[in-house]
Amino acid sequence: MRKLENKIALVTGAATGIGRATAIALAKEGAKVMVTDINETEGLETVNRIKKEGGQAKFFQLDVSKKEQVDAVVMEIFTTEGALDLAVNNAGIGGVPSALHEIKLEDWKRMMDINLTGVFLCLQAELKCMLQKGSGRIVNVASLAGLNGMPGGSSYSAAKHGVIGLTKSVAAEYGSLNIRTNAVCPGFIQTPILDNVPQSILDHSTKFRVPMKRIGQPEEVAKAIVWLLSEDSTYVNGHHLLIDGGFMA
Repeated sequence: MRKLENKIALVTGAATGIGRATAIALAKEGAKVMVTDINETEGLETVNRIKKEGGQAKFFQLDVSKKEQVDAVVMEIFTTEGALDLAVNNAGIGGVPSALHEIKLEDWKRMMDINLTGVFLCLQAELKCMLQKGSGRIVNVASLAGLNGMPGGSSYSAAKHGVIGLTKSVAAEYGSLNIRTNAVCPGFIQTPILDNVPQSILDHSTKFRVPMKRIGQPEEVAKAIVWLLSEDSTYVNGHHLLIDGGFMA
């Protein structure tokens, strides 16, 4: 028996990286996956990959920083599918490394709009649907940078710290209503976000900071997300799960 048979699952930022791997993993466990992303071409490719493997998926173009879009897409999914059982709030950007005193205000705002406000807007819309059904499971994708300071990446780190704070608050507020909310904190994972990280930093991290001596793969994060959304983790709520190869250790 597959763990998520007939569940309706929403994944934001599902065109590439962790989002794509998670959408595929959810479909393999029987979920009908609502693939959302601002990138229509790659989002449709995720849907095609799922369908080729016998899974079910639909694509919705979505900019998570736009409240009207978020509300409309989530409501359309809830109305047409009759439920929203699972949600993975993954959409995010990495930005270009910059010293704090040189960050432009518009770049700071864009980082917050997508990486933090985007999660907030999705949570609001998702919770309204889940409250109607009396149950739900949510995973927010934070980061190792949500637990540590990040030289050259202060805006990203601040946003991801905020995601963890939101996760804990939602878990405390809605746990008694049969809605579990958790977060994952990936370390260095082979996704497009790493494109803006200097190779010297990646080399230093894998050589000296990560005991497993390698970069992680999106599928390794996806497996953890599936576990948090499944009935294998029924008493896990408000947790932020590190997936970092031992970096924090």
